Amino acid sequence: MVSVFNWIGRKIAGKKIDRIKNALDYADIKTDPYSFLGKNVFFGFILTFVVSPSTWLIWHNLYYTLFALSITPILFYLAITTFISMLSDQRANFVEETLPDALLLMSANLRSGLPTDEAIILSSRPEFGFLAEKINLAGKKISTGVPFEDAFCEITKGVNSNLLRKTVEIIIEGMKSGGELSTILESTSENIRDNKIIQKEIRSVILVYAIFIFIAAVVTAPMLYAISTHLAETLSKLSKEISITFMMSKSPTLSLKPTEISGGFLMIFAYVNLIITSTFGSFMVSLITKGNEKYGIRYIPIFVLISLVLFYIIRIIVGAFFGAIKI
Repeated sequence: MVSVFNWIGRKIAGKKIDRIKNALDYADIKTDPYSFLGKNVFFGFILTFVVSPSTWLIWHNLYYTLFALSITPILFYLAITTFISMLSDQRANFVEETLPDALLLMSANLRSGLPTDEAIILSSRPEFGFLAEKINLAGKKISTGVPFEDAFCEITKGVNSNLLRKTVEIIIEGMKSGGELSTILESTSENIRDNKIIQKEIRSVILVYAIFIFIAAVVTAPMLYAISTHLAETLSKLSKEISITFMMSKSPTLSLKPTEISGGFLMIFAYVNLIITSTFGSFMVSLITKGNEKYGIRYIPIFVLISLVLFYIIRIIVGAFFGAIKI
């Protein structure tokens, strides 16, 4: 079966295989990129042809079925790519958090009189995780005679981190300019720590915007939709059941036609808009608090659940409040 997936992947990969391989390396997914691609394409088709007939069996609506047929592979693709991207970002964030300590440890080892290769190798502590492997590899390459610039660049491979790449570039440029390696490492570590502190302070300041978006998307929107749908349903019933004979006798030109919008349509409209609002609200909150909208996927189920529950509760409260009105 694996060979079948590999064959499918090779048939459709083309020039994209290098990008897929890099994405898998960044996410620490150790698998053949062709098999990975073929497997996901295969299961994507299976999922599509399961969801589409199920949609027809549930609603018996051609438009819903065609919509499910077109949207399912797109959602499946977005789910896979987002999952890989989140794994990649998780590794990059861990490396960026441990990078200042690793650089400071290298600087301390160099100041103690150790050679460059030994100072770097001894800095590869287990708590640094994946970064320790790259540091150890760079130190071993330096000990075998590889130039410092080429060996130190090995640290950036397998990690999709702009901070790590820029840090390595700064260290290499500082060495080329004649700077002392221990001083460069120490100052770079301090700069990274200072930047992290500034970022945390900025996020704490703009947290109020995230709270405002949460209230607007998860609290205010369900309240408005609950009141508006109840009002629309009430007016629809009134327009159908109230006799206007007396009004017509006083004003022959007056006419009142019942609305053609059904209550079911209004409820579907409210559900769809609440889900869309909650989804984009979760992305915006994640962008503000974490600096990356992809982490908003974690908040989508919570935001949608709270939004729909509040919608039902407020509809019940509004219905009970206006229950004295007999139609």
